[in-house]
Amino acid sequence: MESKFFSIGDIVTLKSHPYVSENTSIIVSGDHLTLPPLMVVTEISKSTFKADEKKVDTFRYECIWFSPKTFKFETADVYEDQLKLIKKSALAIDPKSIERGARLNFKTVSLELGKKKSTLSYDDNSVNGGAPNTTINTLLAFLPPVLQFVGNVPYKSKHPLNDKGKVIRLIPVTAVVVNYFDTINNCISEYPLPVEVLELIEKIPDKRLVEIQKIIQKSGYLMVGNSLKKTLIQPKNISHKGGYYYLRGFNYLTNRMEEYNLKASTSVRSVTTPFTEEAPKFDILTQPEAATSKFITNEIQVLLNKAITQKSYIRIKYLNKNNQLTQRTIKNMQLVTIKEDAKDVAYMIGFCLLRSDKRNFRVDRIQNAQCLALTYR
Repeated sequence: MESKFFSIGDIVTLKSHPYVSENTSIIVSGDHLTLPPLMVVTEISKSTFKADEKKVDTFRYECIWFSPKTFKFETADVYEDQLKLIKKSALAIDPKSIERGARLNFKTVSLELGKKKSTLSYDDNSVNGGAPNTTINTLLAFLPPVLQFVGNVPYKSKHPLNDKGKVIRLIPVTAVVVNYFDTINNCISEYPLPVEVLELIEKIPDKRLVEIQKIIQKSGYLMVGNSLKKTLIQPKNISHKGGYYYLRGFNYLTNRMEEYNLKASTSVRSVTTPFTEEAPKFDILTQPEAATSKFITNEIQVLLNKAITQKSYIRIKYLNKNNQLTQRTIKNMQLVTIKEDAKDVAYMIGFCLLRSDKRNFRVDRIQNAQCLALTYR
């Protein structure tokens, strides 16, 4: 017996849900309370239904989800043609390798944490004449609690598995007993769940969290990332959502506040400063001409050349032709000189991380340049 559409452990939902398998970043508008839950397939059974007085063979899927109203895991049998796939099941965790007390997540958690809703509001007293304002917030309607591992038991179904020697229902082999704090009944509840619906939460050493907090208190800096990608940030706070720790900070590459999921594999290293050098220095005590525009442009150009040679990221304050000041971080730079009104004008061409595209910058419009303590390949 094999279902051609869904497998045990797949994340599915009703076809009325706006998510599709290739896009779970769709923002939910309207009444989010009518949104069906994201569910996980736990059992598969053969079934039939009537269509135009004819008997049609199909499959039914027992699906499980967490209900915030009852604060319990609920199940329902749903016909194949009523469901759509959101995410195929990955390899299930080995229940024998889980330590007692280990933290687990229901596998829809990462999708639930990314769910967002938009709210439209009108301000009749505003200067924009009552134009609508759209606010986007997280939507945590079906977010399950963090679970703790208690033990393993054989999985038991409430339904028959065979009929006259034929397999009519597929079920998991092992169930994992978990506990969690039930806020509605004010008690610690235990519940057996198929191992296929769970994910193991990586343990982040307490020592690492304490060290990061100390750097935050000192207004220090961190290099964050892995062997393939690193960035420099000024950390602001640590938050905890759905069993995961997140580090929020100002990213000197994108020049905006960003959030990073702290994993065991995430490299976090304290740095004294995110910059190795800055121009202009305005050293007017020893060099009175350092305040002149020509000297400043030359000083910045020297630093740009150094960054190009070292393949260092360069962070600039740039005044465009409309006198708007923006902060950009650039990589893969090169300097070129072109003629404008019979004058030689220097330009820096490079990949702008703010715009995620190649951009041109007049060197004499760069107000400030900082060479980051980070190189690119």
